Amino acid sequence: MSTTDSGFVLYHYTPSKAAAIVFVVLFIIMTVIFAVQTLYAARKSSKALKNNPFESSDDKVDSLEDAEYKQLKITPTVFAFIPFFTGCIMEAVGYIGRALSSSNPERTTPYIIQSVLLLVAPALIAATIYMIFGRLLHVMRCQSLILISARFGTTFFVVGDVFSFFLQAAGGGLMSKAGSTKTGSGLITAGLFVQVIFFGFFIINEISFTVNVKRRCLFYEDISRKWIFVNATLLLSSMLILLRSIVRIVEFIQGFNGYIISHEYFIYVFDAVPMLLVIIAFSVGSFFGNVFDVIKECQTLSN
Repeated sequence: MSTTDSGFVLYHYTPSKAAAIVFVVLFIIMTVIFAVQTLYAARKSSKALKNNPFESSDDKVDSLEDAEYKQLKITPTVFAFIPFFTGCIMEAVGYIGRALSSSNPERTTPYIIQSVLLLVAPALIAATIYMIFGRLLHVMRCQSLILISARFGTTFFVVGDVFSFFLQAAGGGLMSKAGSTKTGSGLITAGLFVQVIFFGFFIINEISFTVNVKRRCLFYEDISRKWIFVNATLLLSSMLILLRSIVRIVEFIQGFNGYIISHEYFIYVFDAVPMLLVIIAFSVGSFFGNVFDVIKECQTLSN
């Protein structure tokens, strides 16, 4: 058991250096791989759109022209992945903190690094999930399928995610201060509840889109099924983060002497593994279909 001078228990065990290093390496490798995939896909689709941005003699294209429709650009969509990659980097740095803690479990700095970064990183990844889903709805003209106003759909989820992020970040900061651990834990728990509620509602909207898209999308039969892989990636990632957040809620409800926080394998089985699987899901899914391909298809109707 590792404690601070004030008696606060940092770890109920000595963190495993080997496990931490393994996940540092895995997060870095998968982040680099998916970053390359993202940039390549964006560049490829950008060239296609520049060569043929809604310029076709096909009557179907003409009939789909909508004065209210705003064409999506590739560069802003690339920027939507910045929170995702920031979260991935935070995951890697967080496990670096755990590796450092294994050598000296009493040091507070590595503990704070791993505690705060591993706590808030999923919220950043969630922000990208929300934004990509918003683009999918927009480019397929399916905003009416979500259960809230299409005008505020993406904003609603991102604002909730940002609120969750700041609650957890503030709680993580307070937990490192003597006498503020209970307040910090309460803020973290509240932030996690907000995250779970918004994710739950988001998944309901995802399912609504999946079930009704064929009826609503006017050019459903004229595009490939790449959008299915994008949607499946978002849905699977959402469920993984939801599972992780629920376990985290139970952890903080149990308190600092609870069973989950006292056993290291929980941080890996229910946090490290789900978050790594999120990156893997995005990477593998990208081979079969990515949001840039969907934007290109829907705005050119080229198969």
